Amino acid sequence: MVDTVCIIGIGLIGGSLAGGLRSRDWCKTIIGIDVDEQTIADARRLKIIDQGFTRVADCEFTPDVVVVAVPLSYVRSVFAETRHWFASCKAYTDVGSTKLSVLQDLASEFDGKVPACFVPGHPIAGREQNGVLAAVDNLFVDRKVILTPNTGTSADSIALVREMWQQLGAHVEQLDAETHDQILAATSHLPHAIAFALVHCLSTQTHTPEIFRYAAGGFADFTRIASSDPIVWRDICLANRHELLKAIDDFDSNLKQLRTSLENGDGDALQSIFLRAKNARDEYNGS
Repeated sequence: MVDTVCIIGIGLIGGSLAGGLRSRDWCKTIIGIDVDEQTIADARRLKIIDQGFTRVADCEFTPDVVVVAVPLSYVRSVFAETRHWFASCKAYTDVGSTKLSVLQDLASEFDGKVPACFVPGHPIAGREQNGVLAAVDNLFVDRKVILTPNTGTSADSIALVREMWQQLGAHVEQLDAETHDQILAATSHLPHAIAFALVHCLSTQTHTPEIFRYAAGGFADFTRIASSDPIVWRDICLANRHELLKAIDDFDSNLKQLRTSLENGDGDALQSIFLRAKNARDEYNGS
């Protein structure tokens, strides 16, 4: 347990983190910082924060643990505003869906070095709803949280961040940042990009109302994530664009293979593709 946790960005993830910590009494005081006054007011009304500010400068002391939960395009400016906290906080972490870009942003503020207290993190959890009003205190239960510390990261800071997530019911694992970004490009960023692209494609069709009116359950399941925050996903795709482009190329190659099978009327080839996919998906369900 620590005295103070400061969460910068009280949206779905930041709000759920605050609510989870509050319900489990892991810290005495939860501080919320968000540029939106209504968000701070809502968080205080929901009693998931004790103190709320719209500027870092209004927080007059250094929190024990700092968590950055803003869209990736704002991360560097938050690091600049909180630069003075790195020397004395016990642990400083983030929830960004890409890790190399976050480390680069931080290093740029510290002459190429990453402070030892910084533990890059990524909770693999979310909902298609956005904002603090969508936050739930059990969002991270039985979800994976990936930490990507480097060799210079403080062991005490890693342990503290790990403990925080475990208190919320998460399963904490560690990867290097590059591997994290490669894996998430294929398993998270690509599916979101495809879902957005498919719904965008259908929305431009002549019979758009009829298309969505008669869409089956599979369409709803597949495209649910296209309701996610466009700003958040714009930032993620841009921040991890090199790995995402590789994943798109791989997907495009497989899609062309499927198209060729259709053009040739090759049912055996189609069945082989579908069977391999089914077996892989069934194995994932059982893991």
